[in-house]
Amino acid sequence: MVDIIENIIKKDGVTVYVVYPTRKETAIDYLEKLGVKTIYLPFYKLNKNGRKGMWKYIIKKIMSPFLFFKLRQIVKREKISIIYSNTIVIDYGFILSKMANLPHIWHIREFGKEDHGIVLRGGEKALYRKLNESKGIIYISKAIEEKYSPHIKKGIFQEVIYNDISKDFINRKTNFNIDPDNSLKATIIGTIQEGKGQLVAVKAVEKANKLGAKIELHICGKKIGSYYNEVNNYVKDHKLSDQIYFDGFKTKMNEYRSDMDIGIVASKSEAFGRVTVEGMLSNLAMIGADSAATSELITDNVTGLLYKNGDIDELAEKLVYLYKDRKKLKELAINGFDFAKKFTEGNAANEIYDMITKLS
Repeated sequence: MVDIIENIIKKDGVTVYVVYPTRKETAIDYLEKLGVKTIYLPFYKLNKNGRKGMWKYIIKKIMSPFLFFKLRQIVKREKISIIYSNTIVIDYGFILSKMANLPHIWHIREFGKEDHGIVLRGGEKALYRKLNESKGIIYISKAIEEKYSPHIKKGIFQEVIYNDISKDFINRKTNFNIDPDNSLKATIIGTIQEGKGQLVAVKAVEKANKLGAKIELHICGKKIGSYYNEVNNYVKDHKLSDQIYFDGFKTKMNEYRSDMDIGIVASKSEAFGRVTVEGMLSNLAMIGADSAATSELITDNVTGLLYKNGDIDELAEKLVYLYKDRKKLKELAINGFDFAKKFTEGNAANEIYDMITKLS
Protein backbone atom coordinates (compact mmCIF):
# COMPACT_ATOMS: atom_id res chain seq x y z
CA MET A 1 0.00 0.00 0.00
CA VAL A 2 2.89 2.36 0.74
CA ASP A 3 4.11 2.03 -2.85
CA ILE A 4 0.63 3.00 -4.09
CA ILE A 5 0.37 5.97 -1.72
CA GLU A 6 3.79 7.23 -2.85
CA ASN A 7 2.41 7.64 -6.37
CA ILE A 8 -1.16 8.72 -5.59
CA ILE A 9 -0.06 11.72 -3.49
CA LYS A 10 1.67 13.09 -6.58
CA LYS A 11 -1.72 13.57 -8.25
CA ASP A 12 -3.19 17.08 -8.22
CA GLY A 13 -5.95 17.67 -5.69
CA VAL A 14 -5.39 14.43 -3.74
CA THR A 15 -4.89 14.36 0.02
CA VAL A 16 -4.40 10.98 1.68
CA TYR A 17 -5.24 10.22 5.31
CA VAL A 18 -4.00 6.91 6.72
CA VAL A 19 -5.69 5.42 9.79
CA TYR A 20 -3.57 2.76 11.47
CA PRO A 21 -3.92 0.60 14.61
CA THR A 22 -0.42 0.48 16.06
CA ARG A 23 2.54 2.73 16.79
CA LYS A 24 5.14 -0.02 16.41
CA GLU A 25 6.68 -1.77 13.42
CA THR A 26 4.75 0.21 10.83
CA ALA A 27 5.56 2.34 7.80
CA ILE A 28 3.93 5.35 9.44
CA ASP A 29 7.16 7.29 10.00
CA TYR A 30 7.99 6.93 6.34
CA LEU A 31 4.52 8.06 5.25
CA GLU A 32 4.69 11.09 7.53
CA LYS A 33 8.00 12.09 5.92
CA LEU A 34 6.18 12.00 2.58
CA GLY A 35 3.62 14.45 3.98
CA VAL A 36 0.81 11.90 4.38
CA LYS A 37 -1.61 12.75 7.20
CA THR A 38 -1.74 9.89 9.72
CA ILE A 39 -4.27 9.04 12.42
CA TYR A 40 -3.61 6.48 15.16
CA LEU A 41 -6.63 4.54 16.41
CA PRO A 42 -6.37 1.14 18.20
CA PHE A 43 -9.24 -0.57 16.35
CA TYR A 44 -10.05 -4.27 16.52
CA LYS A 45 -9.51 -6.89 13.83
CA LEU A 46 -12.06 -9.40 12.60
CA ASN A 47 -9.75 -12.41 12.62
CA LYS A 48 -9.99 -14.80 15.58
CA ASN A 49 -6.78 -15.06 17.54
CA GLY A 50 -7.31 -17.35 20.54
CA ARG A 51 -8.39 -16.41 24.07
CA LYS A 52 -5.85 -13.62 24.42
CA GLY A 53 -7.00 -12.17 21.12
CA MET A 54 -10.62 -12.40 22.26
CA TRP A 55 -10.02 -10.10 25.24
CA LYS A 56 -8.29 -7.53 23.04
CA TYR A 57 -11.18 -7.76 20.61
CA ILE A 58 -13.79 -7.23 23.35
CA ILE A 59 -11.95 -4.25 24.86
CA LYS A 60 -11.43 -2.57 21.47
CA LYS A 61 -15.04 -3.25 20.46
CA ILE A 62 -16.24 -1.52 23.63
CA MET A 63 -14.04 1.43 22.68
CA SER A 64 -15.18 1.46 19.05
CA PRO A 65 -18.16 3.89 19.42
CA PHE A 66 -15.76 6.54 20.70
CA LEU A 67 -13.33 5.82 17.87
CA PHE A 68 -16.06 6.04 15.26
CA PHE A 69 -17.21 9.36 16.71
CA LYS A 70 -13.67 10.70 16.41
CA LEU A 71 -13.24 9.35 12.88
CA ARG A 72 -16.58 10.78 11.76
CA GLN A 73 -15.54 14.19 13.05
CA ILE A 74 -12.29 13.99 11.09
CA VAL A 75 -14.11 12.88 7.93
CA LYS A 76 -16.52 15.81 8.20
CA ARG A 77 -13.88 18.39 9.12
CA GLU A 78 -11.44 17.39 6.38
CA LYS A 79 -14.19 16.94 3.75
CA ILE A 80 -13.06 13.43 2.88
CA SER A 81 -14.83 12.14 -0.22
CA ILE A 82 -14.11 8.39 -0.28
CA ILE A 83 -13.02 5.69 2.19
CA TYR A 84 -10.65 2.88 1.29
CA SER A 85 -10.01 -0.35 3.22
CA ASN A 86 -6.73 -2.19 2.66
CA THR A 87 -7.49 -5.59 4.26
CA ILE A 88 -10.47 -7.87 4.87
CA VAL A 89 -9.69 -8.19 8.61
CA ILE A 90 -10.59 -4.57 9.42
CA ASP A 91 -14.11 -3.30 8.71
CA TYR A 92 -13.84 0.15 10.33
CA GLY A 93 -13.65 1.78 6.90
CA PHE A 94 -16.81 0.03 5.76
CA ILE A 95 -18.75 0.98 8.92
CA LEU A 96 -17.48 4.56 8.75
CA SER A 97 -18.57 4.84 5.11
CA LYS A 98 -22.11 3.91 6.17
CA MET A 99 -22.09 6.40 9.04
CA ALA A 100 -20.78 9.21 6.82
CA ASN A 101 -22.75 8.17 3.72
CA LEU A 102 -19.58 8.00 1.62
CA PRO A 103 -18.51 5.53 -1.09
CA HIS A 104 -16.27 2.70 0.07
CA ILE A 105 -13.61 0.72 -1.82
CA TRP A 106 -12.35 -2.59 -0.47
CA HIS A 107 -8.86 -3.73 -1.57
CA ILE A 108 -8.63 -7.49 -1.04
CA ARG A 109 -5.04 -8.65 -0.57
CA GLU A 110 -5.47 -12.06 1.04
CA PHE A 111 -7.30 -15.33 0.57
CA GLY A 112 -7.81 -15.48 4.33
CA LYS A 113 -7.86 -19.01 5.62
CA GLU A 114 -5.89 -20.47 2.70
CA ASP A 115 -2.82 -18.24 3.00
CA HIS A 116 -2.80 -16.87 6.55
CA GLY A 117 -5.11 -19.24 8.41
CA ILE A 118 -7.51 -16.35 9.04
CA VAL A 119 -10.90 -17.25 10.48
CA LEU A 120 -13.17 -14.20 10.49
CA ARG A 121 -15.51 -13.33 13.34
CA GLY A 122 -18.99 -13.58 11.90
CA GLY A 123 -17.78 -15.86 9.10
CA GLU A 124 -17.25 -15.23 5.40
CA LYS A 125 -20.97 -14.62 4.78
CA ALA A 126 -20.76 -11.47 6.89
CA LEU A 127 -17.76 -10.33 4.83
CA TYR A 128 -19.59 -10.96 1.55
CA ARG A 129 -22.52 -8.89 2.78
CA LYS A 130 -20.20 -5.96 3.50
CA LEU A 131 -18.43 -6.36 0.16
CA ASN A 132 -21.80 -6.23 -1.60
CA GLU A 133 -22.61 -2.96 0.15
CA SER A 134 -19.34 -1.34 -0.92
CA LYS A 135 -18.97 0.75 -4.05
CA GLY A 136 -15.95 -1.00 -5.50
CA ILE A 137 -13.64 -3.97 -4.94
CA ILE A 138 -9.99 -4.31 -5.96
CA TYR A 139 -8.47 -7.78 -6.19
CA ILE A 140 -4.72 -8.13 -5.91
CA SER A 141 -4.63 -10.99 -8.43
CA LYS A 142 -6.85 -13.12 -10.65
CA ALA A 143 -6.55 -15.92 -8.10
CA ILE A 144 -8.11 -13.66 -5.44
CA GLU A 145 -10.80 -12.56 -7.90
CA GLU A 146 -11.70 -16.20 -8.58
CA LYS A 147 -12.34 -16.79 -4.88
CA TYR A 148 -14.44 -13.70 -4.10
CA SER A 149 -16.16 -12.55 -7.30
CA PRO A 150 -18.72 -15.43 -7.43
CA HIS A 151 -20.18 -14.02 -4.20
CA ILE A 152 -20.45 -10.43 -5.47
CA LYS A 153 -23.66 -9.14 -7.03
CA LYS A 154 -23.83 -7.31 -10.35
CA GLY A 155 -23.38 -3.57 -10.17
CA ILE A 156 -20.38 -3.60 -7.81
CA PHE A 157 -17.34 -2.20 -9.61
CA GLN A 158 -14.64 -4.90 -9.55
CA GLU A 159 -11.12 -4.84 -10.92
CA VAL A 160 -7.89 -6.87 -10.71
CA ILE A 161 -4.96 -4.55 -10.00
CA TYR A 162 -1.54 -6.01 -9.37
CA ASN A 163 0.72 -4.36 -6.81
CA ASP A 164 3.15 -1.58 -7.52
CA ILE A 165 6.72 -2.30 -6.47
CA SER A 166 9.11 0.53 -5.62
CA LYS A 167 11.84 1.29 -8.14
CA ASP A 168 14.22 0.93 -5.21
CA PHE A 169 13.97 -2.84 -5.74
CA ILE A 170 15.50 -2.64 -9.22
CA ASN A 171 18.76 -4.44 -8.51
CA ARG A 172 20.22 -5.57 -11.82
CA LYS A 173 23.13 -8.03 -11.72
CA THR A 174 26.26 -7.55 -13.79
CA ASN A 175 27.74 -10.97 -13.10
CA PHE A 176 25.97 -14.33 -13.03
CA ASN A 177 27.16 -17.54 -11.39
CA ILE A 178 27.78 -19.40 -14.66
CA ASP A 179 30.81 -21.47 -13.64
CA PRO A 180 29.46 -25.07 -13.41
CA ASP A 181 32.00 -25.89 -10.69
CA ASN A 182 30.55 -23.26 -8.34
CA SER A 183 27.80 -24.06 -5.88
CA LEU A 184 24.52 -22.17 -6.15
CA LYS A 185 22.80 -20.15 -3.45
CA ALA A 186 19.01 -20.36 -3.25
CA THR A 187 16.84 -18.33 -0.90
CA ILE A 188 13.29 -18.56 0.39
CA ILE A 189 12.09 -15.29 1.91
CA GLY A 190 9.12 -14.60 4.19
CA THR A 191 7.51 -15.41 7.50
CA ILE A 192 8.56 -18.88 8.59
CA GLN A 193 5.17 -20.60 8.65
CA GLU A 194 3.73 -23.75 7.13
CA GLY A 195 1.86 -21.97 4.37
CA LYS A 196 5.13 -20.55 3.03
CA GLY A 197 6.59 -24.02 2.53
CA GLN A 198 10.07 -23.67 3.99
CA LEU A 199 10.21 -27.36 4.92
CA VAL A 200 9.36 -28.33 1.33
CA ALA A 201 12.29 -26.20 0.14
CA VAL A 202 14.63 -27.75 2.73
CA LYS A 203 13.73 -31.29 1.70
CA ALA A 204 14.04 -30.41 -2.01
CA VAL A 205 17.53 -28.95 -1.54
CA GLU A 206 18.50 -32.01 0.52
CA LYS A 207 17.38 -34.28 -2.34
CA ALA A 208 18.97 -32.11 -5.06
CA ASN A 209 22.32 -32.35 -3.32
CA LYS A 210 21.97 -36.13 -3.05
CA LEU A 211 21.45 -36.13 -6.83
CA GLY A 212 24.80 -34.44 -7.34
CA ALA A 213 24.04 -30.73 -7.12
CA LYS A 214 25.84 -28.32 -4.81
CA ILE A 215 23.19 -25.92 -3.51
CA GLU A 216 22.89 -23.89 -0.33
CA LEU A 217 19.45 -22.85 0.91
CA HIS A 218 19.22 -19.57 2.80
CA ILE A 219 16.01 -19.09 4.78
CA CYS A 220 15.23 -15.42 5.39
CA GLY A 221 12.69 -14.68 8.15
CA LYS A 222 12.37 -14.29 11.91
CA LYS A 223 13.52 -17.40 13.74
CA ILE A 224 10.42 -17.78 15.91
CA GLY A 225 7.37 -20.02 16.23
CA SER A 226 6.57 -23.72 16.29
CA TYR A 227 7.01 -24.16 12.54
CA TYR A 228 10.49 -22.63 12.68
CA ASN A 229 11.31 -25.14 15.41
CA GLU A 230 10.00 -27.97 13.22
CA VAL A 231 12.13 -26.91 10.25
CA ASN A 232 15.18 -26.29 12.43
CA ASN A 233 14.82 -29.69 14.07
CA TYR A 234 14.64 -31.35 10.65
CA VAL A 235 17.88 -29.62 9.63
CA LYS A 236 19.58 -30.77 12.85
CA ASP A 237 18.23 -34.33 12.72
CA HIS A 238 19.34 -34.78 9.09
CA LYS A 239 22.71 -33.05 9.61
CA LEU A 240 22.04 -30.39 6.97
CA SER A 241 23.72 -27.43 8.68
CA ASP A 242 26.28 -27.25 5.83
CA GLN A 243 23.43 -26.93 3.29
CA ILE A 244 20.65 -25.01 5.08
CA TYR A 245 21.20 -21.61 6.69
CA PHE A 246 18.74 -19.60 8.81
CA ASP A 247 19.67 -15.99 8.07
CA GLY A 248 17.04 -14.35 10.28
CA PHE A 249 15.11 -11.19 9.44
CA LYS A 250 16.79 -8.85 6.94
CA THR A 251 16.08 -5.24 6.06
CA LYS A 252 18.60 -4.58 3.26
CA MET A 253 16.98 -6.94 0.80
CA ASN A 254 18.76 -5.80 -2.35
CA GLU A 255 22.10 -6.42 -0.72
CA TYR A 256 20.90 -9.78 0.58
CA ARG A 257 19.54 -10.94 -2.79
CA SER A 258 22.69 -9.81 -4.62
CA ASP A 259 24.49 -12.73 -3.03
CA MET A 260 21.86 -15.27 -4.23
CA ASP A 261 21.31 -17.08 -7.52
CA ILE A 262 17.86 -18.66 -7.14
CA GLY A 263 14.65 -17.58 -5.42
CA ILE A 264 12.16 -20.20 -4.26
CA VAL A 265 8.47 -19.45 -3.68
CA ALA A 266 6.91 -22.55 -2.10
CA SER A 267 3.72 -20.91 -0.80
CA LYS A 268 0.51 -22.93 -1.03
CA SER A 269 -1.70 -19.91 -1.67
CA GLU A 270 0.17 -16.76 -2.64
CA ALA A 271 -2.29 -13.88 -2.99
CA PHE A 272 0.04 -11.83 -5.18
CA GLY A 273 3.69 -12.75 -4.84
CA ARG A 274 5.65 -9.62 -4.02
CA VAL A 275 8.64 -11.83 -3.12
CA THR A 276 8.49 -13.31 -6.63
CA VAL A 277 8.60 -9.91 -8.33
CA GLU A 278 11.29 -8.54 -6.01
CA GLY A 279 13.38 -11.65 -6.67
CA MET A 280 13.03 -11.13 -10.42
CA LEU A 281 14.10 -7.49 -10.01
CA SER A 282 17.30 -8.78 -8.37
CA ASN A 283 17.96 -11.08 -11.35
CA LEU A 284 17.27 -14.25 -9.39
CA ALA A 285 16.10 -17.29 -11.35
CA MET A 286 12.73 -17.84 -9.68
CA ILE A 287 11.22 -21.27 -9.00
CA GLY A 288 7.63 -21.23 -7.77
CA ALA A 289 4.83 -23.57 -6.76
CA ASP A 290 2.29 -23.74 -9.60
CA SER A 291 -0.62 -22.40 -7.59
CA ALA A 292 -2.60 -19.22 -6.90
CA ALA A 293 -0.95 -15.96 -8.02
CA THR A 294 2.53 -17.45 -8.39
CA SER A 295 1.24 -19.11 -11.56
CA GLU A 296 0.24 -15.66 -12.86
CA LEU A 297 3.71 -14.19 -12.36
CA ILE A 298 5.94 -17.04 -13.56
CA THR A 299 5.65 -18.27 -17.12
CA ASP A 300 7.21 -21.72 -16.92
CA ASN A 301 10.59 -22.01 -18.60
CA VAL A 302 10.42 -18.35 -19.69
CA THR A 303 10.44 -16.03 -16.66
CA GLY A 304 11.12 -18.81 -14.18
CA LEU A 305 10.26 -22.42 -13.42
CA LEU A 306 7.06 -23.87 -11.97
CA TYR A 307 6.67 -27.14 -10.07
CA LYS A 308 3.61 -28.92 -8.74
CA ASN A 309 2.63 -27.42 -5.41
CA GLY A 310 4.12 -29.45 -2.55
CA ASP A 311 6.03 -31.82 -4.86
CA ILE A 312 9.47 -32.11 -3.25
CA ASP A 313 10.83 -34.39 -5.99
CA GLU A 314 9.88 -32.02 -8.81
CA LEU A 315 11.30 -29.00 -6.98
CA ALA A 316 14.54 -30.93 -6.47
CA GLU A 317 14.62 -31.73 -10.20
CA LYS A 318 14.23 -28.03 -11.07
CA LEU A 319 17.11 -27.14 -8.75
CA VAL A 320 19.36 -29.82 -10.27
CA TYR A 321 18.39 -28.57 -13.76
CA LEU A 322 19.54 -25.02 -12.99
CA TYR A 323 22.66 -26.29 -11.26
CA LYS A 324 23.67 -28.17 -14.40
CA ASP A 325 22.48 -25.59 -16.96
CA ARG A 326 23.92 -22.20 -15.98
CA LYS A 327 23.00 -20.74 -19.37
CA LYS A 328 19.34 -21.41 -18.55
CA LEU A 329 19.82 -19.97 -15.08
CA LYS A 330 21.02 -16.69 -16.59
CA GLU A 331 18.30 -16.69 -19.27
CA LEU A 332 15.49 -17.08 -16.73
CA ALA A 333 16.99 -14.40 -14.49
CA ILE A 334 17.19 -11.89 -17.36
CA ASN A 335 13.70 -12.70 -18.68
CA GLY A 336 12.24 -12.43 -15.19
CA PHE A 337 13.88 -9.06 -14.67
CA ASP A 338 12.51 -7.71 -17.96
CA PHE A 339 9.01 -8.96 -17.05
CA ALA A 340 9.06 -7.56 -13.50
CA LYS A 341 10.09 -4.03 -14.47
CA LYS A 342 6.48 -3.21 -15.37
CA PHE A 343 5.52 -3.45 -11.70
CA THR A 344 7.79 -0.46 -10.92
CA GLU A 345 6.02 1.93 -13.30
CA GLY A 346 3.25 3.06 -10.94
CA ASN A 347 0.47 1.41 -12.96
CA ALA A 348 -1.43 0.23 -9.86
CA ALA A 349 -1.51 3.75 -8.41
CA ASN A 350 -2.82 5.13 -11.70
CA GLU A 351 -5.53 2.47 -11.96
CA ILE A 352 -6.57 2.93 -8.33
CA TYR A 353 -6.63 6.72 -8.78
CA ASP A 354 -8.91 6.29 -11.80
CA MET A 355 -11.19 4.02 -9.76
CA ILE A 356 -11.31 6.49 -6.87
CA THR A 357 -12.21 9.42 -9.12
CA LYS A 358 -14.84 7.31 -10.89
CA LEU A 359 -16.56 6.23 -7.67
CA SER A 360 -16.23 9.32 -5.48
